[in-house]
Amino acid sequence: MSIDFALVPGGALASAVFIEQAYKRAGVGGLKIPQRVALLGQFNSGKTPTANQPLAITSADEAASYFGNGSMLHLMAKALFAGIGSSGVKVDAFPLGDGTGTATGTIGVAGPASGAGIITLYIAGKRITVAVASSDAASAIATAIGAAINANLDLPVSATVADTTVTLTCRWVGLSGNQITIKQDLGSGESTAEPAGVTLTLGTMASGSADPSIATALANLGTTFYTWVVCPYNADASLDLLETAGVARIDPAVKKPFAGVVGYTGTRADYLTWLGDRNSPWTTSFPVEGSPNHPAEIAAAVVGVCSRSADSDPARPFRTLTISGILPGTGADWTWAQKDAVEQAGGSAYFTSNGAVGIHDLLTTYVTNTLGAVDESWRYTETIINVQAKIYSLDQLFLSAPFDRAVVVDDAAITSKEYAVSPKRVKAFVIGLIDGLWIPEGWSKERDTIVAGIQAEIDSVNPGRINVLVPDIITTGLRIMAVKYQWSFAAAA
Repeated sequence: MSIDFALVPGGALASAVFIEQAYKRAGVGGLKIPQRVALLGQFNSGKTPTANQPLAITSADEAASYFGNGSMLHLMAKALFAGIGSSGVKVDAFPLGDGTGTATGTIGVAGPASGAGIITLYIAGKRITVAVASSDAASAIATAIGAAINANLDLPVSATVADTTVTLTCRWVGLSGNQITIKQDLGSGESTAEPAGVTLTLGTMASGSADPSIATALANLGTTFYTWVVCPYNADASLDLLETAGVARIDPAVKKPFAGVVGYTGTRADYLTWLGDRNSPWTTSFPVEGSPNHPAEIAAAVVGVCSRSADSDPARPFRTLTISGILPGTGADWTWAQKDAVEQAGGSAYFTSNGAVGIHDLLTTYVTNTLGAVDESWRYTETIINVQAKIYSLDQLFLSAPFDRAVVVDDAAITSKEYAVSPKRVKAFVIGLIDGLWIPEGWSKERDTIVAGIQAEIDSVNPGRINVLVPDIITTGLRIMAVKYQWSFAAAA
């Protein structure tokens, strides 16, 4: 076998030492997919990012600088980075323009106070406390509440006060502003600390009418492989666009599928109704019934912990992961039967433990195929992440040497050229990928069956094309252990 040089002159005569360098992949470690998040959300007036264009961010503080304190993107970035932690997950924010209709809500104050105490409010799940002295007038208490809200720049609302009424105004424009909650005394002992004689009337946020379109932002995902897309809106118009983009991203020429995630805070009954309008691998919804947090924040928090897990192991299921910063609702947890009914309908399920929220199971909304039959192929979100890892590794394998400047030869060809590629050699590279990455990482199972089914052949029409079949058998997460326990008072005769 002769050694082929690209740069050393073959006919050189004068004494010299030539050292030509060329990268040769030593293994398959570099073929592991990097996790990357596309974070879609709105920004505050006064900030001037380029709408719908990706902007890399590395922290929630950076998001606040670019998009404004208390902006939707800031709120989401705080939840996202709390989950990502110190992992290597990359994040690109896609700032969206305004929708229509600014959401507002009110806090009415009745008094005066007949005793001192502490008023505790939660705006979008963020705690605000206001000290009240005995005999404080209702108007003075309202002024103090407004001041406390405006002092917290990270809240998604600003406050104005007129006599005994505090008006809250969402920092962004659109329908999703209506989902900002105004709650009182969610924590233990808070209700007993309230000042006597003071009553608050909490009006819900309203008047947001339409969210901005996410179509341009999704189109601008471009050639970057985003493994996750955080969608701040759970209305049908936005999800239709998200799912259309998902179909486009798995096209064989694009080969960059994503897991799109949205949050939900309505009742379980409403969630089941909502699921009836969805049926797509590209929408994963995560509900936390009655949570005071905004659905956009819930979606970001889920992606934070899940992307960190996938960065470590793309095949591992997301169940039991705790979501940082998300408060549970005030109602009872769902029973197993209720969770199972939701999952049968294509929904995810949560659990609560010691005031924290976690992932019971994470599912896509895909339930039935085009013929209406139940289809388990894309049931769990982890399947998308596993398939992403395989697509990425195959893509990177065949984009690098020797395939980047190869010539096609048949299996019988005898040549020393490294760039001479035959179907047999292609198959050997794929087997090397399976043995070096997919099997040892636990992404696939039944190695011998997969290898036996691999086919590679030169295309019958195009001599510059090699067709390959890789019949992968992916691993699945363990969810059910079924144990039959038998007992008696004596051993069987």
